[in-house]
Amino acid sequence: MTDSDRDRRRDRGARDRSPGARATRSRSLATAVGALVFVGSVVPVPAAGASGSADGAVGVIDGAVDIVAVALPAGVGLTAPFHLLGYAVLAALLVPGTAREPRAVAAVAAAAVATAFGFGIELVQAPIPWRSFAWSDAALNAVGAAGGAAIAGTVDPVLGGSGVDASDRAP
Repeated sequence: MTDSDRDRRRDRGARDRSPGARATRSRSLATAVGALVFVGSVVPVPAAGASGSADGAVGVIDGAVDIVAVALPAGVGLTAPFHLLGYAVLAALLVPGTAREPRAVAAVAAAAVATAFGFGIELVQAPIPWRSFAWSDAALNAVGAAGGAAIAGTVDPVLGGSGVDASDRAP
């Protein structure tokens, strides 16, 4: 590939696949997911079955909440799936964002950071009148973070990965 070919490819918006660029991209996505999790953690959550004479978007949200509440198994709180999924995604994005080798170290670091972030959000929720601190939510955050980090730590990076599997890497 000539220099002019590289320049044209770069000009067309080709992604930089270097480890540093992948880590930066992953950290940017993790920051966005973290912000989304934070905002979702401080806004009021409509109570299941509390749909009344609301109209417009509020009525749609109440209806969706009712459907989700009915679909969940008995004993599972309305927010439990969001805790698990949100922190799994956050930790999975943090694994390549740490830019650490071996990948197991990156996974442990990502799970620890996501769990600490979740605990911090629980502390922020404590004084909010429509929210509360809950140890069970902190535990769900940790389980989700551990699961997401474990999965991301064992599979080839999806976000701009090199496509080289573990057997092709030097020992």
